[in-house]
Parts: sequence; C-alpha cells; structure tokens
Amino acid sequence: MPTQDLYIPPEGIYFRLLGYVSQNVIFSRTAQRPEVGQVPVHSSDWEDQYFTLIHGTGARAGTYAIRSKMTGMVLFSRARQEPRIGHVEGNGRYNDNWFTLDPGRGQYAKNFRLVTPSDGMVIFSRTNQQPFLWNYTSSPVWADQHFSFLWEDMRVDRVDYDLHLGQIVSSTPLVIANQTLTNDTNLEQEMSFEMNESVQNTSTFEYSTGFTVTIGTSFSVGIPFIARTEITVDTSTTNEWSWGQQDTFGRAHTAHFPVRAGPRETFEEYRDQGGDQGEMAWSLDLGSSPHNLLPAEFHESRSLDDGIQQAVDAAVMASIPELNSRCSIFCTIVKLE
Repeated sequence: MPTQDLYIPPEGIYFRLLGYVSQNVIFSRTAQRPEVGQVPVHSSDWEDQYFTLIHGTGARAGTYAIRSKMTGMVLFSRARQEPRIGHVEGNGRYNDNWFTLDPGRGQYAKNFRLVTPSDGMVIFSRTNQQPFLWNYTSSPVWADQHFSFLWEDMRVDRVDYDLHLGQIVSSTPLVIANQTLTNDTNLEQEMSFEMNESVQNTSTFEYSTGFTVTIGTSFSVGIPFIARTEITVDTSTTNEWSWGQQDTFGRAHTAHFPVRAGPRETFEEYRDQGGDQGEMAWSLDLGSSPHNLLPAEFHESRSLDDGIQQAVDAAVMASIPELNSRCSIFCTIVKLE
C-alpha cells in the first residue's frame, strides 16, 4: 500500500490506537498502574485512550510523537531499558519518543506499525500471551504489530462540491408522467398542459480513507442534480442528509405548455425525465463532537485536486443515484375520426 493511502492527522485531532489482532486500545494514565496498557475497545471510551500526533520537523521530519490527551505525556518504545513501553513527560525530547507509521499491506491495508527508527523496535498488541502490550524487533512483520486510528466522533459543519470533477456514470430516460387533452368540439380551441410533478431522488455520502463519521450523522447541504447533462448544485434548497445512509429527497418540476387544438383533435403529452446516476467529488469541514477534545474548532477540507485521497473527507466520489433533473416535453397529435 502506498504511504499516501494512510491518512496522517494533524496535531489537535484525537484518536484511539486500536490493535488489529487484540481489538484493544492503548491508554495513558497516572492515577493507577499500569500507567500505559490496553483495554478492549468496546469496554469503555475514556479520555485516557485518546492521543494526538506531534509532527516531527527538521531531522525528525516523517516521524511522530504520540501525546496523550489526558496526561500530556508521549509514548516511548525502547530496547535496552525497562519498561520497554511507557510514557514520559515532554513533547518528544528523547529519540525513543518518535515513531514512523509504517503502512500495512495486503490484508493489513489502512493499518500501520509503530516503529521507532532509533532502535528498530515495533509495538505489538495481543491477548493470547504475556506481555500483552510490548515491543519487538521490526522484522519480521507480524499481524499483532498492526494498529489503526479510531477517530473521535466528528460533526459535519460544511460540505463543498467539486463540480468540475462530477461525472454522470449512467443515463436511462424515464417517462414519469403523461397527459391527454381532447378537443371534442367542432371548433378550434386554446388548451394548455399544466405540469406539476415531484420526482424522488436518492443520494448517499460515503468515504474510503480519512476520517470516519458516525453512521447516521445529520447535516444540511445543497442538493446536487443533473441538468442538461451537467451536474450542478441547487444552493437555494438544502436537504438534511444522514452520513452512510441512503437519503431520499423530492424535486418539483412545473411547466405551462399552451397548445391550439383543432376540431376533434387529441393531444398526448409525455414528460421525459433523465434517469441519470452521477458521482460528485466533495470535501468536508469537520468539528469535534462528543468529547470536546479540541481546544477550538478544527477544520480541514481538500479536494481531488490535491492528487491523493488523504484529506479529512478523503475527497471521495459521493454516489448520487437517480438524479432525475432533466425534463423534456414530447407532444403528439392524434386526429379523432
């Protein structure tokens, strides 16, 4: 897996470190021993399980110190002194405080290993034998050396669409309504078709990498639709969306179509609706939600123009199926005998 496929958060975004094999998360505390250890991910959700990254600069560029939200201490991993795993004050004053995030490959994609370049040690997490949370030489690679980020819940503050990156992936014309007008007199008559229909559309917001947003999280945003083979956004109307769930919304189409009907003529009017399925690139502004872990609101958004999908929202293509927004009128005249 290319390194860029692993989203590395900026300082100030908090996460838990989940062991791939153990399904335990690491904690850092000072009130009781052990001060650094692991607990099952679903047993609790305490502040001592949350960390943020300090990004190394200069000679430490590309490495990261892992600082606890609760204690303010950073994790260490070392080979020559006990304990080999623990935490220490300061923002990374020692070499064994700095880790590389080695991306997982194959079945470990979207996971990473915590490797200290200073001595080539890697942290592992397991439950089948002691020690449960410890370190070992970084080669060979084992399953219990892999971790992933469990992000704090985030709320959606804003959604921006990259319209020039939207695309229509399929199109099937649909006749959504028809109308018949008959002049059953012997005189020419002025008649009109009145169109007032609401078409139901569906949409889903999804992501592939980057921040997870809790399924069902609600947010309001303009409605994308397809008009004349182009994807646009109706900013005058917003809809309430739920993350990761299919949402349905209606779009009204109205028109007035006058006709002149000769004696004994019948007009049949069909409304053709473009049954299009589209994809839209989007980006999010996110804020911290339940734990109030951020000192202030944090916002970051990028688009596919950045070249790689490693933004807060991963700049993925959101599925916008059934964007029935093109309306055409076809009228045929049938002469009654």
